[in-house]
Amino acid sequence: MSHADGPVELRSSSLLDTDLDGRRQTLENRLDDGFDRIDQAVLSGTDVTEWESFWLRLLGEYEDVCRELDQAA
Repeated sequence: MSHADGPVELRSSSLLDTDLDGRRQTLENRLDDGFDRIDQAVLSGTDVTEWESFWLRLLGEYEDVCRELDQAA
């Protein structure tokens, strides 16, 4: 299938890559921020067990997005 701007399949794939890359960057920022917040909380003696569990779930999402980007490449 073709379109004035090129094959539709390539445009769809490019949009998916852009969405995934944006998601990856958002997750990376959240992971960095969470790591810093957890580190500061630990230093102040706060129980961070739930924060760490949440951070690990975010890490899993990040890894999934990175795998999807690799497969799309």
